[in-house]
Amino acid sequence: MTCSNKKYLALMNKVSDGEATISEREELDQHLASCDSCRNYFHELQLSTELLHQLSRPQLPENFTQRVIERLPAEKRHAIRTWTSRHPLLSAVVVCALPVSYLMVRAGRQNQLSEKNDDHFIMLKLPGERS
Repeated sequence: MTCSNKKYLALMNKVSDGEATISEREELDQHLASCDSCRNYFHELQLSTELLHQLSRPQLPENFTQRVIERLPAEKRHAIRTWTSRHPLLSAVVVCALPVSYLMVRAGRQNQLSEKNDDHFIMLKLPGERS
């Protein structure tokens, strides 16, 4: 197809699939009347579509899908991923609670240390200050 307008290629596909509106079909027909390249391409597209519809579909056994699924390798999942996917709310609580509790314990220890060491402060005097 030598026509450079990609819009008509999309319209051809919509018309072939039966998804085009009447106005889109009319617009494509007007373009095909004046563009030999697009007209030939659309004709080939229609022939290809008809050939595809004429193909016979194989008859599969009733349990075909189940047998294919059973032959697939077992999914290997990490234990933590399995647990977190089964318990998303608890996972979120754990992820948030652990760091917060750690910070609270550290803050409590700092308060205890500062209360014990109140009498061990060293006062520094700046030069020129009088006591």
